[in-house]
Amino acid sequence: MAMADASGSQNPFDDLTAELSDLSLQQGEQGSDREVNYSLNWYYLPDAFEDTADYLICTRCHADHIKGTSLEIQFKQIEWPDGNIAVCRFWLPRVKDVLWPEAVRTDSVNALREYMTRRLKIKPCPGQKLTEDVEDRTVYGLMDGEIEGFAACEACFEDYVVGTGFEPHFGTYSELAPKWSCDLCIPYISGSVAPMAKHNNWNGFISGASRRFQLPTCTGEQIRSDAIEWYLPKDYESEGFQTCETCYLDKLALTSFKRDFQRSPDDSDPELWRCGLADQNISTAVALEAALVRKDFEVFLEAEQTIYSLVPCTANGIVHGNWWTLEGCDDKFNICQACFAGFCQTRGLDDFFQLSERDSSNAYVCDFCIASPRFGQYVVKFAEMLDRGVFAYFSQFVMTFAGVPACPKIKGRGKSKWWGYPEARFCQECYLDFVAHTPLADSLPLNGEYIEETTLCQIWSPRMRSLWLEVCEAGEPGSEESDAALELFTAVCVQRLQIYRATISEIEVIRTMQNIKKQSAFNHSLLSLQYQGMDGMATMFGRTDAYRYGSSSLGWFDTTYGVQSKQHWNSFVSDLSASNQPDDWVRMAQLEALWKKVE
Repeated sequence: MAMADASGSQNPFDDLTAELSDLSLQQGEQGSDREVNYSLNWYYLPDAFEDTADYLICTRCHADHIKGTSLEIQFKQIEWPDGNIAVCRFWLPRVKDVLWPEAVRTDSVNALREYMTRRLKIKPCPGQKLTEDVEDRTVYGLMDGEIEGFAACEACFEDYVVGTGFEPHFGTYSELAPKWSCDLCIPYISGSVAPMAKHNNWNGFISGASRRFQLPTCTGEQIRSDAIEWYLPKDYESEGFQTCETCYLDKLALTSFKRDFQRSPDDSDPELWRCGLADQNISTAVALEAALVRKDFEVFLEAEQTIYSLVPCTANGIVHGNWWTLEGCDDKFNICQACFAGFCQTRGLDDFFQLSERDSSNAYVCDFCIASPRFGQYVVKFAEMLDRGVFAYFSQFVMTFAGVPACPKIKGRGKSKWWGYPEARFCQECYLDFVAHTPLADSLPLNGEYIEETTLCQIWSPRMRSLWLEVCEAGEPGSEESDAALELFTAVCVQRLQIYRATISEIEVIRTMQNIKKQSAFNHSLLSLQYQGMDGMATMFGRTDAYRYGSSSLGWFDTTYGVQSKQHWNSFVSDLSASNQPDDWVRMAQLEALWKKVE
Protein backbone atom coordinates (compact mmCIF):
# COMPACT_ATOMS: atom_id res chain seq x y z
CA MET A 1 0.00 0.00 0.00
CA ALA A 2 1.18 3.57 -0.52
CA MET A 3 2.62 4.96 2.65
CA ALA A 4 1.39 8.28 3.99
CA ASP A 5 3.82 10.60 5.73
CA ALA A 6 3.63 9.85 9.44
CA SER A 7 5.81 12.73 10.56
CA GLY A 8 2.81 14.51 11.90
CA SER A 9 2.15 11.69 14.39
CA GLN A 10 5.70 11.14 15.56
CA ASN A 11 6.05 8.59 18.32
CA PRO A 12 7.89 10.34 21.18
CA PHE A 13 9.53 7.01 22.00
CA ASP A 14 11.44 7.19 18.69
CA ASP A 15 13.59 9.94 20.18
CA LEU A 16 14.88 7.55 22.82
CA THR A 17 16.83 5.59 20.23
CA ALA A 18 18.09 8.60 18.30
CA GLU A 19 21.42 8.46 20.11
CA LEU A 20 21.96 4.94 18.80
CA SER A 21 22.05 6.01 15.16
CA ASP A 22 25.67 7.10 15.15
CA LEU A 23 26.85 3.77 16.54
CA SER A 24 25.83 1.76 13.45
CA LEU A 25 24.88 -1.30 15.46
CA GLN A 26 24.19 -3.96 12.85
CA GLN A 27 23.57 -7.64 13.22
CA GLY A 28 25.83 -9.75 11.07
CA GLU A 29 28.93 -7.63 11.72
CA GLN A 30 29.64 -9.50 14.91
CA GLY A 31 29.39 -12.97 16.32
CA SER A 32 26.17 -14.25 17.81
CA ASP A 33 24.93 -16.63 20.46
CA ARG A 34 23.89 -19.15 17.80
CA GLU A 35 24.72 -22.69 18.86
CA VAL A 36 26.82 -24.65 16.37
CA ASN A 37 26.95 -28.46 16.54
CA TYR A 38 29.13 -29.18 13.52
CA SER A 39 32.89 -29.10 13.20
CA LEU A 40 34.37 -25.63 12.64
CA ASN A 41 37.57 -23.82 13.54
CA TRP A 42 37.39 -21.78 16.74
CA TYR A 43 39.83 -19.80 18.86
CA TYR A 44 40.37 -19.80 22.60
CA LEU A 45 42.63 -18.26 25.23
CA PRO A 46 44.52 -21.08 26.98
CA ASP A 47 44.92 -21.01 30.74
CA ALA A 48 48.40 -20.62 32.13
CA PHE A 49 48.13 -24.00 33.87
CA GLU A 50 45.62 -25.92 31.76
CA ASP A 51 45.31 -25.79 27.99
CA THR A 52 41.54 -26.26 27.82
CA ALA A 53 39.32 -24.80 25.12
CA ASP A 54 36.18 -23.62 26.88
CA TYR A 55 35.43 -19.93 26.30
CA LEU A 56 35.26 -20.03 22.50
CA ILE A 57 35.76 -17.26 19.93
CA CYS A 58 34.48 -17.55 16.36
CA THR A 59 36.73 -16.87 13.37
CA ARG A 60 34.70 -13.74 12.51
CA CYS A 61 35.36 -12.10 15.88
CA HIS A 62 38.99 -13.22 15.79
CA ALA A 63 39.48 -11.66 12.35
CA ASP A 64 37.68 -8.43 13.26
CA HIS A 65 39.22 -7.79 16.69
CA ILE A 66 42.16 -10.03 17.59
CA LYS A 67 44.07 -10.66 14.38
CA GLY A 68 46.81 -8.12 13.78
CA THR A 69 47.19 -7.11 17.44
CA SER A 70 50.16 -7.82 19.67
CA LEU A 71 47.98 -10.23 21.66
CA GLU A 72 47.15 -12.45 18.70
CA ILE A 73 49.86 -14.94 19.68
CA GLN A 74 48.11 -15.54 23.02
CA PHE A 75 45.22 -17.32 21.31
CA LYS A 76 45.10 -20.83 19.90
CA GLN A 77 43.00 -22.33 17.14
CA ILE A 78 41.09 -25.58 17.55
CA GLU A 79 38.84 -27.64 15.31
CA TRP A 80 35.76 -28.25 17.44
CA PRO A 81 34.50 -31.86 17.30
CA ASP A 82 31.47 -32.60 15.17
CA GLY A 83 28.34 -33.06 17.29
CA ASN A 84 29.55 -30.94 20.23
CA ILE A 85 27.84 -27.60 20.89
CA ALA A 86 29.98 -24.49 20.43
CA VAL A 87 28.98 -20.84 21.03
CA CYS A 88 31.00 -17.67 20.45
CA ARG A 89 31.19 -15.46 23.52
CA PHE A 90 33.63 -12.78 22.37
CA TRP A 91 30.95 -10.53 20.82
CA LEU A 92 29.30 -9.86 24.18
CA PRO A 93 29.77 -6.20 25.26
CA ARG A 94 31.67 -7.07 28.45
CA VAL A 95 34.41 -8.74 26.41
CA LYS A 96 34.32 -6.86 23.10
CA ASP A 97 33.80 -3.33 24.45
CA VAL A 98 35.38 -3.43 27.92
CA LEU A 99 37.86 -6.22 28.61
CA TRP A 100 39.39 -6.57 25.14
CA PRO A 101 40.18 -2.85 24.62
CA GLU A 102 41.70 -2.84 28.11
CA ALA A 103 43.76 -5.93 27.27
CA VAL A 104 45.09 -4.27 24.11
CA ARG A 105 45.87 -1.05 26.00
CA THR A 106 47.78 -2.84 28.77
CA ASP A 107 49.17 -5.57 26.51
CA SER A 108 47.92 -8.16 29.01
CA VAL A 109 45.20 -10.81 28.83
CA ASN A 110 45.20 -11.61 32.55
CA ALA A 111 41.95 -9.78 33.35
CA LEU A 112 40.31 -11.20 30.23
CA ARG A 113 41.39 -14.73 31.08
CA GLU A 114 40.20 -14.38 34.69
CA TYR A 115 36.79 -13.22 33.50
CA MET A 116 36.47 -16.00 30.93
CA THR A 117 37.24 -18.61 33.59
CA ARG A 118 34.78 -17.12 36.08
CA ARG A 119 32.04 -16.48 33.53
CA LEU A 120 31.81 -20.15 32.58
CA LYS A 121 30.92 -21.01 36.18
CA ILE A 122 27.88 -18.73 36.23
CA LYS A 123 24.51 -20.35 35.65
CA PRO A 124 23.06 -19.66 32.20
CA CYS A 125 20.30 -17.11 31.74
CA PRO A 126 16.83 -18.65 32.33
CA GLY A 127 15.33 -16.45 29.62
CA GLN A 128 11.96 -14.73 29.69
CA LYS A 129 10.00 -17.75 30.87
CA LEU A 130 9.21 -17.98 34.57
CA THR A 131 11.50 -20.31 36.47
CA GLU A 132 11.70 -21.63 40.02
CA ASP A 133 15.48 -22.02 39.81
CA VAL A 134 16.76 -19.86 42.69
CA GLU A 135 19.55 -22.08 44.05
CA ASP A 136 23.03 -20.52 43.66
CA ARG A 137 21.48 -17.61 41.80
CA THR A 138 22.39 -13.94 42.15
CA VAL A 139 19.69 -11.70 40.70
CA TYR A 140 20.04 -7.97 40.17
CA GLY A 141 17.45 -5.23 40.25
CA LEU A 142 17.43 -1.44 39.88
CA MET A 143 18.72 0.40 42.96
CA ASP A 144 16.10 3.15 42.75
CA GLY A 145 13.28 0.89 41.58
CA GLU A 146 12.60 2.83 38.38
CA ILE A 147 11.03 -0.30 36.88
CA GLU A 148 9.16 -2.25 39.52
CA GLY A 149 10.07 -5.94 39.61
CA PHE A 150 12.85 -5.64 37.02
CA ALA A 151 15.22 -8.61 37.32
CA ALA A 152 18.54 -9.37 35.66
CA CYS A 153 20.28 -12.72 36.02
CA GLU A 154 23.97 -12.77 36.91
CA ALA A 155 24.99 -13.96 33.44
CA CYS A 156 23.29 -11.05 31.64
CA PHE A 157 24.45 -8.57 34.28
CA GLU A 158 28.06 -9.65 33.75
CA ASP A 159 27.75 -9.70 29.95
CA TYR A 160 25.96 -6.40 29.40
CA VAL A 161 26.17 -4.12 32.46
CA VAL A 162 29.45 -4.62 34.34
CA GLY A 163 32.11 -2.24 33.10
CA THR A 164 29.61 0.36 31.85
CA GLY A 165 28.54 3.58 33.53
CA PHE A 166 25.22 1.94 34.39
CA GLU A 167 26.73 -0.62 36.77
CA PRO A 168 26.18 1.51 39.95
CA HIS A 169 22.46 1.70 39.17
CA PHE A 170 22.07 -2.06 39.78
CA GLY A 171 22.03 -3.98 43.05
CA THR A 172 21.29 -7.52 44.19
CA TYR A 173 17.97 -8.73 45.55
CA SER A 174 18.16 -9.97 49.13
CA GLU A 175 15.26 -12.36 48.47
CA LEU A 176 14.02 -13.88 45.24
CA ALA A 177 10.40 -14.42 44.32
CA PRO A 178 9.38 -18.10 44.05
CA LYS A 179 9.11 -17.63 40.30
CA TRP A 180 11.11 -15.13 38.29
CA SER A 181 12.44 -14.45 34.81
CA CYS A 182 15.29 -12.39 33.39
CA ASP A 183 14.17 -9.06 31.93
CA LEU A 184 17.63 -7.92 30.85
CA CYS A 185 17.77 -10.71 28.25
CA ILE A 186 15.04 -9.00 26.20
CA PRO A 187 16.96 -8.09 23.01
CA TYR A 188 16.11 -4.39 22.97
CA ILE A 189 16.88 -3.89 26.67
CA SER A 190 20.20 -5.76 26.65
CA GLY A 191 21.20 -4.22 23.32
CA SER A 192 20.56 -0.64 24.43
CA VAL A 193 22.71 -0.79 27.59
CA ALA A 194 26.09 -0.17 25.93
CA PRO A 195 25.06 2.64 23.53
CA MET A 196 22.97 4.42 26.14
CA ALA A 197 25.76 4.07 28.71
CA LYS A 198 28.22 5.53 26.22
CA HIS A 199 26.12 8.71 26.22
CA ASN A 200 25.49 8.43 29.98
CA ASN A 201 21.76 8.53 29.24
CA TRP A 202 20.32 6.56 32.15
CA ASN A 203 16.92 8.26 31.86
CA GLY A 204 16.79 7.35 28.18
CA PHE A 205 17.60 3.73 28.99
CA ILE A 206 14.91 3.59 31.68
CA SER A 207 12.33 5.17 29.36
CA GLY A 208 13.10 2.73 26.57
CA ALA A 209 13.30 -0.30 28.85
CA SER A 210 10.04 0.68 30.56
CA ARG A 211 8.30 0.97 27.22
CA ARG A 212 9.62 -2.39 26.02
CA PHE A 213 8.87 -3.97 29.40
CA GLN A 214 5.19 -3.05 29.03
CA LEU A 215 4.73 -4.38 25.51
CA PRO A 216 2.92 -7.69 24.97
CA THR A 217 4.70 -10.72 23.58
CA CYS A 218 4.27 -11.03 19.83
CA THR A 219 2.24 -14.15 19.05
CA GLY A 220 2.01 -13.64 15.29
CA GLU A 221 -1.79 -13.85 15.46
CA GLN A 222 -4.09 -11.45 13.64
CA ILE A 223 -5.14 -8.43 15.72
CA ARG A 224 -6.76 -5.07 14.99
CA SER A 225 -4.33 -2.50 13.66
CA ASP A 226 -5.55 0.07 16.19
CA ALA A 227 -4.94 -2.23 19.18
CA ILE A 228 -1.15 -1.72 19.31
CA GLU A 229 1.56 0.35 17.64
CA TRP A 230 2.84 -0.81 14.24
CA TYR A 231 5.79 0.04 12.03
CA LEU A 232 5.79 -0.03 8.23
CA PRO A 233 8.54 0.28 5.61
CA LYS A 234 9.09 3.98 4.84
CA ASP A 235 9.10 5.46 1.33
CA TYR A 236 8.21 2.11 -0.24
CA GLU A 237 5.03 0.50 -1.47
CA SER A 238 4.93 -2.68 0.57
CA GLU A 239 1.56 -4.39 0.49
CA GLY A 240 0.81 -6.63 3.45
CA PHE A 241 3.97 -6.23 5.55
CA GLN A 242 4.01 -4.60 8.96
CA THR A 243 5.74 -5.30 12.24
CA CYS A 244 4.45 -4.83 15.76
CA GLU A 245 6.29 -2.48 18.12
CA THR A 246 7.65 -5.39 20.15
CA CYS A 247 9.41 -6.93 17.15
CA TYR A 248 10.44 -3.53 15.82
CA LEU A 249 12.31 -2.76 19.03
CA ASP A 250 13.87 -6.21 19.41
CA LYS A 251 14.83 -6.76 15.77
CA LEU A 252 15.11 -3.38 14.02
CA ALA A 253 15.46 -0.42 16.40
CA LEU A 254 19.15 -1.08 17.13
CA THR A 255 20.12 -1.65 13.49
CA SER A 256 20.71 0.70 10.58
CA PHE A 257 17.36 -0.45 9.16
CA LYS A 258 15.50 1.55 11.82
CA ARG A 259 15.70 4.51 9.43
CA ASP A 260 13.78 2.52 6.80
CA PHE A 261 10.68 2.13 8.99
CA GLN A 262 8.14 4.55 10.36
CA ARG A 263 5.25 4.30 12.75
CA SER A 264 1.87 3.59 11.20
CA PRO A 265 -0.35 6.71 11.03
CA ASP A 266 -2.97 6.88 13.77
CA ASP A 267 -5.68 8.07 11.38
CA SER A 268 -5.66 4.98 9.15
CA ASP A 269 -8.77 2.78 9.06
CA PRO A 270 -8.61 -0.25 11.39
CA GLU A 271 -7.71 -3.53 9.72
CA LEU A 272 -6.74 -7.02 10.83
CA TRP A 273 -2.94 -7.18 10.76
CA ARG A 274 -0.38 -9.86 11.46
CA CYS A 275 3.22 -9.10 12.48
CA GLY A 276 5.64 -9.92 9.68
CA LEU A 277 8.59 -10.40 12.03
CA ALA A 278 6.91 -12.83 14.43
CA ASP A 279 9.18 -15.71 15.39
CA GLN A 280 7.21 -18.22 13.31
CA ASN A 281 7.89 -16.23 10.11
CA ILE A 282 11.21 -17.94 9.58
CA SER A 283 11.77 -17.04 5.93
CA THR A 284 11.28 -13.34 6.75
CA ALA A 285 13.68 -13.55 9.69
CA VAL A 286 16.30 -15.24 7.51
CA ALA A 287 15.86 -12.57 4.84
CA LEU A 288 16.32 -9.83 7.44
CA GLU A 289 19.50 -11.43 8.73
CA ALA A 290 20.91 -11.72 5.21
CA ALA A 291 20.05 -8.09 4.42
CA LEU A 292 21.73 -6.88 7.62
CA VAL A 293 24.86 -8.83 6.80
CA ARG A 294 24.90 -7.35 3.29
CA LYS A 295 23.94 -3.88 4.65
CA ASP A 296 21.30 -3.62 1.95
CA PHE A 297 17.69 -2.93 2.88
CA GLU A 298 16.60 -3.59 -0.71
CA VAL A 299 17.56 -7.26 -0.20
CA PHE A 300 15.05 -7.53 2.64
CA LEU A 301 12.40 -5.46 0.88
CA GLU A 302 12.51 -7.57 -2.28
CA ALA A 303 12.24 -10.83 -0.32
CA GLU A 304 9.49 -9.47 1.89
CA GLN A 305 7.41 -8.33 -1.09
CA THR A 306 7.66 -11.81 -2.61
CA ILE A 307 6.88 -13.61 0.65
CA TYR A 308 3.80 -11.54 1.45
CA SER A 309 2.36 -11.84 -2.04
CA LEU A 310 2.14 -15.63 -1.70
CA VAL A 311 0.14 -18.20 0.23
CA PRO A 312 1.71 -18.63 3.71
CA CYS A 313 4.04 -21.59 4.18
CA THR A 314 2.27 -23.67 6.84
CA ALA A 315 1.79 -27.24 8.03
CA ASN A 316 -1.33 -27.42 5.83
CA GLY A 317 0.85 -27.45 2.75
CA ILE A 318 0.51 -25.49 -0.48
CA VAL A 319 -1.34 -26.37 -3.68
CA HIS A 320 0.08 -25.17 -7.00
CA GLY A 321 2.62 -22.35 -7.06
CA ASN A 322 6.30 -22.47 -7.98
CA TRP A 323 8.55 -24.96 -6.22
CA TRP A 324 12.33 -25.19 -6.14
CA THR A 325 14.49 -28.25 -5.73
CA LEU A 326 17.95 -29.71 -6.29
CA GLU A 327 18.76 -31.78 -9.35
CA GLY A 328 17.28 -35.27 -9.02
CA CYS A 329 15.18 -34.45 -5.94
CA ASP A 330 11.85 -33.38 -7.50
CA ASP A 331 9.82 -35.99 -5.64
CA LYS A 332 11.74 -35.82 -2.36
CA PHE A 333 12.77 -32.23 -1.64
CA ASN A 334 10.89 -29.05 -2.54
CA ILE A 335 11.02 -25.46 -1.29
CA CYS A 336 8.07 -23.11 -1.77
CA GLN A 337 8.63 -19.80 -3.52
CA ALA A 338 8.37 -17.80 -0.27
CA CYS A 339 11.09 -19.81 1.46
CA PHE A 340 13.19 -19.74 -1.70
CA ALA A 341 13.00 -15.94 -1.66
CA GLY A 342 13.88 -15.70 2.05
CA PHE A 343 16.52 -18.40 2.37
CA CYS A 344 18.15 -18.63 -1.05
CA GLN A 345 17.71 -15.52 -3.18
CA THR A 346 18.83 -13.22 -0.37
CA ARG A 347 22.16 -15.05 -0.37
CA GLY A 348 22.62 -15.34 -4.11
CA LEU A 349 22.08 -19.11 -4.18
CA ASP A 350 19.62 -19.09 -7.09
CA ASP A 351 21.91 -20.97 -9.46
CA PHE A 352 22.18 -23.99 -7.15
CA PHE A 353 18.42 -24.68 -7.38
CA GLN A 354 16.05 -25.42 -10.22
CA LEU A 355 12.30 -25.29 -10.73
CA SER A 356 10.68 -28.52 -9.57
CA GLU A 357 8.66 -30.63 -11.98
CA ARG A 358 6.61 -32.30 -9.27
CA ASP A 359 2.83 -32.44 -9.60
CA SER A 360 1.82 -29.25 -7.80
CA SER A 361 -1.91 -30.03 -7.89
CA ASN A 362 -1.52 -31.95 -4.62
CA ALA A 363 -0.83 -30.15 -1.34
CA TYR A 364 2.82 -30.38 -0.32
CA VAL A 365 4.44 -29.26 2.94
CA CYS A 366 7.52 -27.19 2.11
CA ASP A 367 10.71 -28.84 3.34
CA PHE A 368 11.77 -25.52 4.89
CA CYS A 369 8.48 -25.32 6.81
CA ILE A 370 8.87 -25.89 10.54
CA ALA A 371 6.28 -28.70 10.25
CA SER A 372 8.49 -30.64 7.84
CA PRO A 373 9.95 -33.80 9.46
CA ARG A 374 13.53 -32.82 8.58
CA PHE A 375 13.19 -29.07 9.01
CA GLY A 376 15.69 -28.91 11.89
CA GLN A 377 18.28 -30.96 10.03
CA TYR A 378 17.88 -29.02 6.78
CA VAL A 379 18.26 -25.67 8.54
CA VAL A 380 21.38 -26.81 10.42
CA LYS A 381 22.95 -28.07 7.19
CA PHE A 382 21.97 -24.85 5.44
CA ALA A 383 23.72 -22.85 8.18
CA GLU A 384 26.76 -25.13 7.98
CA MET A 385 26.90 -24.57 4.23
CA LEU A 386 26.89 -20.81 4.77
CA ASP A 387 29.56 -21.01 7.47
CA ARG A 388 31.84 -23.17 5.36
CA GLY A 389 31.07 -21.53 2.03
CA VAL A 390 30.67 -24.90 0.29
CA PHE A 391 27.19 -25.71 -1.06
CA ALA A 392 27.91 -29.45 -1.11
CA TYR A 393 27.53 -29.62 2.68
CA PHE A 394 23.85 -28.88 2.16
CA SER A 395 23.20 -30.55 -1.19
CA GLN A 396 24.84 -33.87 -0.27
CA PHE A 397 22.78 -34.10 2.91
CA VAL A 398 19.57 -33.39 0.99
CA MET A 399 20.36 -35.94 -1.70
CA THR A 400 21.13 -38.55 0.95
CA PHE A 401 18.25 -38.03 3.36
CA ALA A 402 15.41 -36.44 1.36
CA GLY A 403 12.55 -38.93 1.26
CA VAL A 404 14.12 -41.18 3.90
CA PRO A 405 11.59 -41.98 6.68
CA ALA A 406 12.57 -40.73 10.13
CA CYS A 407 13.73 -43.36 12.61
CA PRO A 408 10.69 -44.83 14.41
CA LYS A 409 12.74 -45.25 17.62
CA ILE A 410 10.59 -46.99 20.23
CA LYS A 411 7.47 -46.94 18.03
CA GLY A 412 8.59 -49.54 15.49
CA ARG A 413 7.65 -49.57 11.81
CA GLY A 414 6.29 -52.09 9.34
CA LYS A 415 6.40 -52.33 5.55
CA SER A 416 9.80 -50.67 5.17
CA LYS A 417 13.45 -51.36 4.31
CA TRP A 418 15.92 -52.54 6.93
CA TRP A 419 19.66 -53.08 7.27
CA GLY A 420 21.73 -55.08 9.75
CA TYR A 421 21.18 -58.64 10.99
CA PRO A 422 18.12 -60.83 11.54
CA GLU A 423 18.56 -60.30 15.31
CA ALA A 424 19.57 -56.61 15.06
CA ARG A 425 17.84 -54.48 12.46
CA PHE A 426 18.69 -50.89 11.59
CA CYS A 427 16.30 -48.43 9.94
CA GLN A 428 17.31 -46.60 6.77
CA GLU A 429 17.96 -43.28 8.52
CA CYS A 430 20.22 -44.79 11.18
CA TYR A 431 22.04 -46.81 8.55
CA LEU A 432 22.76 -43.77 6.38
CA ASP A 433 23.50 -41.47 9.30
CA PHE A 434 25.66 -43.81 11.39
CA VAL A 435 26.18 -47.44 10.40
CA ALA A 436 27.25 -46.69 6.81
CA HIS A 437 30.29 -44.83 8.14
CA THR A 438 31.56 -47.76 10.25
CA PRO A 439 33.88 -50.65 9.23
CA LEU A 440 31.17 -53.32 9.32
CA ALA A 441 28.80 -51.46 6.97
CA ASP A 442 29.82 -53.52 3.92
CA SER A 443 29.32 -56.90 5.61
CA LEU A 444 25.69 -56.61 6.73
CA PRO A 445 23.52 -59.60 5.70
CA LEU A 446 20.44 -57.34 5.57
CA ASN A 447 20.99 -54.55 3.07
CA GLY A 448 17.83 -52.63 2.30
CA GLU A 449 15.61 -55.68 2.73
CA TYR A 450 11.87 -55.00 2.69
CA ILE A 451 10.18 -56.38 5.83
CA GLU A 452 6.39 -56.46 6.15
CA GLU A 453 6.12 -56.94 9.92
CA THR A 454 6.53 -54.16 12.47
CA THR A 455 10.21 -53.93 13.36
CA LEU A 456 12.15 -52.07 16.04
CA CYS A 457 15.30 -50.12 15.14
CA GLN A 458 18.15 -51.30 17.35
CA ILE A 459 20.76 -48.63 16.68
CA TRP A 460 19.19 -45.21 17.33
CA SER A 461 20.11 -44.75 21.01
CA PRO A 462 23.54 -43.52 22.21
CA ARG A 463 24.01 -46.73 24.24
CA MET A 464 23.46 -49.07 21.28
CA ARG A 465 25.62 -46.94 19.00
CA SER A 466 28.40 -47.10 21.56
CA LEU A 467 28.10 -50.90 21.70
CA TRP A 468 28.21 -51.05 17.89
CA LEU A 469 31.41 -49.01 17.82
CA GLU A 470 32.93 -51.49 20.29
CA VAL A 471 32.08 -54.29 17.86
CA CYS A 472 33.73 -52.36 15.02
CA GLU A 473 36.86 -51.83 17.11
CA ALA A 474 37.10 -55.48 18.19
CA GLY A 475 38.90 -56.57 15.03
CA GLU A 476 38.85 -56.76 11.25
CA PRO A 477 35.45 -57.74 9.77
CA GLY A 478 35.28 -61.53 9.59
CA SER A 479 38.01 -62.06 12.19
CA GLU A 480 37.43 -64.27 15.22
CA GLU A 481 37.47 -61.24 17.53
CA SER A 482 34.98 -59.34 15.39
CA ASP A 483 32.62 -62.31 15.13
CA ALA A 484 32.71 -62.85 18.90
CA ALA A 485 31.93 -59.19 19.58
CA LEU A 486 29.17 -59.28 16.98
CA GLU A 487 27.62 -62.33 18.63
CA LEU A 488 27.52 -60.48 21.96
CA PHE A 489 25.98 -57.44 20.27
CA THR A 490 23.18 -59.42 18.61
CA ALA A 491 22.52 -61.19 21.93
CA VAL A 492 22.08 -57.78 23.57
CA CYS A 493 19.67 -56.80 20.78
CA VAL A 494 17.61 -59.96 21.30
CA GLN A 495 17.42 -59.28 25.03
CA ARG A 496 16.59 -55.63 24.35
CA LEU A 497 13.70 -56.64 22.08
CA GLN A 498 12.36 -59.00 24.74
CA ILE A 499 12.47 -56.26 27.38
CA TYR A 500 10.85 -53.85 24.91
CA ARG A 501 7.91 -56.19 24.44
CA ALA A 502 7.59 -56.65 28.19
CA THR A 503 7.82 -52.94 29.03
CA ILE A 504 7.06 -50.44 26.27
CA SER A 505 4.26 -52.59 24.87
CA GLU A 506 2.62 -52.78 28.30
CA ILE A 507 3.10 -49.04 28.82
CA GLU A 508 1.31 -48.40 25.54
CA VAL A 509 -1.56 -50.66 26.63
CA ILE A 510 -1.89 -48.78 29.94
CA ARG A 511 -1.82 -45.40 28.16
CA THR A 512 -4.37 -46.58 25.62
CA MET A 513 -6.72 -47.65 28.41
CA GLN A 514 -6.18 -44.31 30.16
CA ASN A 515 -7.07 -42.44 26.99
CA ILE A 516 -10.17 -44.59 26.46
CA LYS A 517 -11.33 -43.83 30.01
CA LYS A 518 -10.61 -40.12 29.56
CA GLN A 519 -12.61 -40.05 26.34
CA SER A 520 -15.45 -41.93 28.03
CA ALA A 521 -15.37 -39.42 30.90
CA PHE A 522 -15.48 -36.54 28.41
CA ASN A 523 -18.48 -38.07 26.63
CA HIS A 524 -20.33 -38.56 29.93
CA SER A 525 -19.63 -34.93 30.91
CA LEU A 526 -21.15 -33.67 27.65
CA LEU A 527 -24.22 -35.90 28.07
CA SER A 528 -24.58 -34.77 31.68
CA LEU A 529 -24.62 -31.12 30.61
CA GLN A 530 -27.06 -31.90 27.81
CA TYR A 531 -29.55 -33.67 30.08
CA GLN A 532 -29.10 -31.01 32.75
CA GLY A 533 -30.15 -28.40 30.21
CA MET A 534 -33.13 -30.49 29.13
CA ASP A 535 -34.17 -30.88 32.77
CA GLY A 536 -33.93 -27.13 33.32
CA MET A 537 -35.94 -26.34 30.19
CA ALA A 538 -38.69 -28.82 31.13
CA THR A 539 -38.93 -27.32 34.60
CA MET A 540 -38.90 -23.73 33.27
CA PHE A 541 -41.77 -24.36 30.84
CA GLY A 542 -43.83 -26.45 33.28
CA ARG A 543 -43.48 -29.71 31.41
CA THR A 544 -43.30 -31.83 34.55
CA ASP A 545 -45.74 -34.07 36.34
CA ALA A 546 -46.36 -34.55 40.03
CA TYR A 547 -43.76 -37.26 40.36
CA ARG A 548 -40.19 -36.98 41.63
CA TYR A 549 -37.58 -39.16 39.95
CA GLY A 550 -34.37 -40.63 41.28
CA SER A 551 -33.16 -42.47 44.36
CA SER A 552 -31.56 -41.81 47.71
CA SER A 553 -28.10 -42.26 46.20
CA LEU A 554 -28.67 -40.16 43.07
CA GLY A 555 -30.93 -37.52 44.51
CA TRP A 556 -34.42 -36.50 43.44
CA PHE A 557 -35.35 -34.59 40.29
CA ASP A 558 -38.44 -33.17 38.59
CA THR A 559 -37.80 -35.09 35.35
CA THR A 560 -36.04 -38.20 34.14
CA TYR A 561 -33.63 -35.87 32.38
CA GLY A 562 -32.29 -34.81 35.76
CA VAL A 563 -31.73 -38.44 36.73
CA GLN A 564 -29.87 -39.16 33.50
CA SER A 565 -27.76 -36.03 33.96
CA LYS A 566 -26.73 -37.17 37.43
CA GLN A 567 -25.99 -40.71 36.22
CA HIS A 568 -23.75 -39.41 33.45
CA TRP A 569 -22.04 -37.06 35.92
CA ASN A 570 -21.28 -39.95 38.26
CA SER A 571 -19.90 -41.92 35.31
CA PHE A 572 -17.76 -38.92 34.36
CA VAL A 573 -16.26 -38.72 37.85
CA SER A 574 -15.71 -42.49 37.96
CA ASP A 575 -14.05 -42.73 34.52
CA LEU A 576 -11.90 -39.66 35.12
CA SER A 577 -10.67 -41.14 38.37
CA ALA A 578 -10.05 -44.51 36.71
CA SER A 579 -7.96 -42.83 34.00
CA ASN A 580 -5.60 -41.37 36.57
CA GLN A 581 -4.97 -44.22 38.99
CA PRO A 582 -1.71 -43.95 41.00
CA ASP A 583 -1.10 -47.68 40.47
CA ASP A 584 -0.97 -47.15 36.70
CA TRP A 585 1.59 -44.35 37.00
CA VAL A 586 3.73 -46.38 39.39
CA ARG A 587 3.60 -49.38 37.07
CA MET A 588 4.57 -47.29 34.03
CA ALA A 589 7.46 -45.72 35.95
CA GLN A 590 8.72 -49.19 36.91
CA LEU A 591 8.46 -50.45 33.34
CA GLU A 592 10.16 -47.34 31.96
CA ALA A 593 13.03 -47.77 34.43
CA LEU A 594 13.53 -51.34 33.20
CA TRP A 595 13.57 -50.17 29.58
CA LYS A 596 16.04 -47.35 30.31
CA LYS A 597 18.60 -49.93 31.39
CA VAL A 598 18.76 -51.38 27.87
CA GLU A 599 17.58 -48.43 25.77
